[in-house]
Amino acid sequence: LPISTVQCPLSCAELCGAMRNRGPGRWREWRWGQTVVPLFPAEKGDPQPDPNDPAACKPLTEIAHQTITKLTAQSLQSKLTEGVTEFLQTPDSPGGRFQEGRLRDLFREVVEANLSKEDVEEIFPKPVEPEAPGSRKGSKERRRSVSRSASKQDAGGAEG
Repeated sequence: LPISTVQCPLSCAELCGAMRNRGPGRWREWRWGQTVVPLFPAEKGDPQPDPNDPAACKPLTEIAHQTITKLTAQSLQSKLTEGVTEFLQTPDSPGGRFQEGRLRDLFREVVEANLSKEDVEEIFPKPVEPEAPGSRKGSKERRRSVSRSASKQDAGGAEG
């Protein structure tokens, strides 16, 4: 008996388009155990972090890991759990999403309230002060001026 072929009346584009029927196309979240914090995805127009601020340039996952590790070492993990639970009660949007900056601020608040200044500095280093333009002098300029004046004195002293 020959096998009959059945053609599907829907194209692949129609099938793929029917797959997602609600929710955003892009999703980002931070997970810790059973806790899930939905985040807004980074957009092209979002402001870039200050390159002079090492804490702003650190990825959220690194800050979260260091925070959890330090608090767990001091048996203060429950403080972070309480903070995240309260944080989840006030989302930034009706869809339940949060800004990444607010989550970073939560980590900073919990760390500053419960850990030593050294631990806070390790997780959230202070911004580096940029040098004022024109204040940097090249090392060769000083050497040249010193060597030129020294050679002039040597030449003047040899003649006289």
